[in-house]
Amino acid sequence: DGYFMHKYSPDGSLGSSWHPWLRDGQFQLPIQEDGTALILHTLWRFYEISKDLEFIESIYNSLIKHTADFLVLYRDERTGLPKPSYDLWEERFGIATFTASSVAGALAAAAKFANLLGKKKSEMIYEEAAESIRRAILEHLYDQTTGRFCKLFNFSGDELHYDLTIDASTAHGLSVFGILPPDDPRLIREIAETETALTISSGIGGLARYQNDAYQRTGDAYTGNPWFITTLWFAQHEIKAARDEAGLAPVKEKLRWCARYATRSGLLSEQLNPITGEQLSVSPLVWSHAEFVRTIIQYLDRLEDFGVCRACNPVS
Repeated sequence: DGYFMHKYSPDGSLGSSWHPWLRDGQFQLPIQEDGTALILHTLWRFYEISKDLEFIESIYNSLIKHTADFLVLYRDERTGLPKPSYDLWEERFGIATFTASSVAGALAAAAKFANLLGKKKSEMIYEEAAESIRRAILEHLYDQTTGRFCKLFNFSGDELHYDLTIDASTAHGLSVFGILPPDDPRLIREIAETETALTISSGIGGLARYQNDAYQRTGDAYTGNPWFITTLWFAQHEIKAARDEAGLAPVKEKLRWCARYATRSGLLSEQLNPITGEQLSVSPLVWSHAEFVRTIIQYLDRLEDFGVCRACNPVS
């Protein structure tokens, strides 16, 4: 029907999930909508690198258009935002800033695919939906009182209940999917306040996922455990913000931090004990490794922008 479920088995059959089909006695789709949106966003990045138009043509109708049409329609009539689903951490149900941002990014990608293949009507539909969601994020998910974006909200009747928990994914979603430009004061403030709130003050360092994260929590002394993923997200923000090579110094320190707490064989786990630095939970976690590689590539690309990457601009 145009969406991806939470999990699948290697043979393509539906995998196990803790997302229920019923919530408060009502049917719901047990999905993380970002899990559908990210496929389209990533496919466009794949095309930018590969230029494999034949592959894109082969999956346009069956996958790209199918999922994009779902994302256009699966929206809340009151706000224009995506309907509630589970967040990227697989925990909370609601209309999350990260999820909404990913859907806007996915539809922008779908519009580019439609343009590439001469599908003008679909291009217009996807562009308008992406822009509509972007405006709705700024209208409904931004809290004027605190000057920050909320993690998510839910409806209770006609009333909105906001979760203002500072979450690393909120700032990251606004940035990576282009909801706000890098120099927008709202995004700059969101990133700065998030990093301040989530940086682990112990000697281990790193950033937690969100305030008072209870998953694998080792005690109340810290707001959560440091994660490789979130720490690398903020390195990626620093790469975007850097104006010269000196501005990349904090990025190098975060990359060294990852290497310091990797296993001797180079594996990265999901998170670390904030006191001992011991790896916690899944190890290796593909997501941690993917963000590490992604950060390295962005770092090298930024050096190339500055003309100081010796591999790209050899110095005689």
